[in-house]
Amino acid sequence: MSFSKSELKQKFQLPLPGISSHLKMAPKHRVQEILSNKDNALNAKKSAVLILFFHEQEVLKMIVIRRSDYVGIHAGQIAFPGGRYDEDDKDVRTTALREIQEEIGIPEDKIEIIGRLSDIYVPPSNFLISVFVGYLDKKPKYKIQDREVAEVIEISFDEFLKSDVIKQKDFYVNSIKAASNAPYFDVTNAEIWGASAMVVSELLDVLVN
Repeated sequence: MSFSKSELKQKFQLPLPGISSHLKMAPKHRVQEILSNKDNALNAKKSAVLILFFHEQEVLKMIVIRRSDYVGIHAGQIAFPGGRYDEDDKDVRTTALREIQEEIGIPEDKIEIIGRLSDIYVPPSNFLISVFVGYLDKKPKYKIQDREVAEVIEISFDEFLKSDVIKQKDFYVNSIKAASNAPYFDVTNAEIWGASAMVVSELLDVLVN
């Protein structure tokens, strides 16, 4: 399955499912935390990430990164480019565009913002993450900031439509210093779990389900 840029835009005009989508892919230890911490999100630190799509030979692809081993509680995890809001940022949209340029070198003027997903609260770091969706007219060239990014991974969107893409296993969680059972998306070169999987879950509910 593929979508044109205009079709993607239309999908993001629809109502967002939000937390009902997030809970489908939440780690076991996080479910009750999510349900009971709604009010805490009001006082959270602001941050933003960008889901970036492009077409390569008519195949719709999505960009994720693997965090470097240095970046604290999320070290080594698959994530979307992004980071914390800076006081110099006009808004969180600006944050998302600034961070993707800093982390993997894609200039703001090459990206068209085509939609937005629900904000997601991450209790361990007390961040409320704003999730934007962008589109590139062609395959990008990357300039990776090695300190924060170990690698860039391009995933064909069709991989998320495989019948066996969602699996379950124990992951070590830095914030609790223990393993936690969690569902994850098993795609080429990546196991997407935690907050990133929760974001992908809503993305799929908006585009496909």
